[in-house]
Amino acid sequence: MMRKRNLLIIISGVLVLLIPLMGFILKKPQSASKAHQEHEEHEDHTEEKSDSHKKGMEEKKEVTLTEEQLNRFDIQTIFLTESHFQHRINFPAQIALNENTLTHVVASVPGTVKEIFKGLGESTKAGEALATLQSSEMAEVKSAYVSAYKNLGLQKELFERDERLWKQKIKAEIQFIQVKNLYENAKINLEQSKQKLLALSMTESQIQKLPEQTIPLNIYTIDSPIEGKVIERHITLGEVISGNKQVFVIANLDTVWVNLAIPAEDLPKVKKDQKVEVFAHQGEKIYSGIIMYVSPVINEDSRSGRAVIQLDNKKGELHPGDFVKAQVLLSGETAILSLPNPAIQRIEGKPVVFVKGKNNLFEARPIDIRGSDKAEFIEVIGGLAQGEEIVIKNTFLLKAELGKSEAEHAH
Repeated sequence: MMRKRNLLIIISGVLVLLIPLMGFILKKPQSASKAHQEHEEHEDHTEEKSDSHKKGMEEKKEVTLTEEQLNRFDIQTIFLTESHFQHRINFPAQIALNENTLTHVVASVPGTVKEIFKGLGESTKAGEALATLQSSEMAEVKSAYVSAYKNLGLQKELFERDERLWKQKIKAEIQFIQVKNLYENAKINLEQSKQKLLALSMTESQIQKLPEQTIPLNIYTIDSPIEGKVIERHITLGEVISGNKQVFVIANLDTVWVNLAIPAEDLPKVKKDQKVEVFAHQGEKIYSGIIMYVSPVINEDSRSGRAVIQLDNKKGELHPGDFVKAQVLLSGETAILSLPNPAIQRIEGKPVVFVKGKNNLFEARPIDIRGSDKAEFIEVIGGLAQGEEIVIKNTFLLKAELGKSEAEHAH
């Protein structure tokens, strides 16, 4: 009986130990299966997220502007042509006045300034009055002309009368010759007086009106010889000025010159009639011109030569004295494209250029560059092709609009 009892106790003890063990054995495969399933789901999610990110990276980054935005942003573009893929050399340059359309206005006679009609920056037309002087010297020269004019009229009448009398055998020939001689001298005196007035900057029409004019003869009008703007003025009211004093400087700014500083070693590469592209206002404006002159002389101080191009400036966007950059196009093609720094932005750390498409759509096109992106001109070695239209001004506004558009889509 005792034995049976001990046996039951042992069996009960073994069962107590086996029950938890069996539960652990049954639970472990289920946990392992669930963990495996969770791991697979995590891998699928990670892979899906990676694919989604990769897909997002491959998608084009584009932004579309309205007409109002396009005008407000002042977007400027250029079409990539064959010339953009030609060898180029960069030179510093400076905008200058066109020396062929610049004139220094001087007072031809001494006098006192009575009136001033034009101030600094004002426009004037050719022949328009700039100022008037009171001049005793001018009064003498004008008086001499008027006297010679009236004398010629008198001598002409005497000559015509004596010629009729001589032909009628009433007047002696010797007397007729004397009158004729006086008439010829009167014509010479009038012409001499006229030439003096022309030398004092009076025009033919002004001289012809002198015998009938009512204004005082001592008034001398200084007229503008060309159409342009007053860029200098050196007289004041009541000032007594001497003859040949420079009183105004007039410049026609419809065209300007650009002086290129050519290092001595590059001077042999630069020739007349070569095409040049000028980048003004931090590279945002591009103008094209042709080299009209290359100086054969090298400046002793700067050790550089000078090349000159002429640019149209009817819009007044180019200002003499401003510094610009110029690229001289040489013969021969290259795969390297040179763009001004403002044309390039960085998105997600990568350099991009905005390419304009249809309906005001702009694509942020990734590009490959060579060298630093901090230079004024950046060399692009891949990503763009001839015929594409790219933005070179206010690209940062397009970048901002692209960021706003992506943020809206993300929400």
